[in-house]
Amino acid sequence: MFTAIQVVQVAALIILLMALLVFFCAIDLIVDLKKKDQDISGKIVIKWLFLSYSKVLYPTEPKGSAPEKDQDADKKREMEKFGPATVKDVDIAPEGKITNEAKSTKKKKELKAKDIIKIFNAIKTPLFRLFRGTMRNIRLYCGRCDISFGLPNPADTGMLCGFLFGAFGSLHHYWQDFSYFLEPRFDEKVLDMQLMADVRLRIYRFIPVFLRFALDRGVLRTGWLLVRTYR
Repeated sequence: MFTAIQVVQVAALIILLMALLVFFCAIDLIVDLKKKDQDISGKIVIKWLFLSYSKVLYPTEPKGSAPEKDQDADKKREMEKFGPATVKDVDIAPEGKITNEAKSTKKKKELKAKDIIKIFNAIKTPLFRLFRGTMRNIRLYCGRCDISFGLPNPADTGMLCGFLFGAFGSLHHYWQDFSYFLEPRFDEKVLDMQLMADVRLRIYRFIPVFLRFALDRGVLRTGWLLVRTYR
């Protein structure tokens, strides 16, 4: 018969062995996703040892005309039942509440393209170090990414275009089996994407890389400024 101390020791040993397996055993990730407007569809598969997990995403089905007609008919019946609405029946929001909401929305700051560029310049050295370390520790069997993007301001779209071409060019430098296609649209706001990838990784290889990035002085200083400014 095991004592309580022995049971705790066995449980701790099992947890330690499971953690070592998670950190050192290879994890395979297969991604096939497509984003069109607000709909995201595709499949994500994660394999580890003899275990496998898959998640299938389905696009949102458009609402048919028949249910809309039924809703309109229900609304008409409710209107006929209760009679025409008067001014007293309508809920009017207090003016003070409206002004407070307007002030709160004005106080919120949006992250613009020029702010993103400033943040990037402040942490570009540790960011590039993180990028290189991450790419070296990921094994890509095959991959492709097609993106169509556009921002409200054409100038911001141009800056984003230059950044994405540089980033994906670097990916292709590390992964020879990776291909991409970028389509900037300067006349509309859009973000459509199709991503296919089959990669293998081991978690223990990323720990030193991410710790070095997170503990960098520039990253800590920039993160604190972001929390204070955009919270």
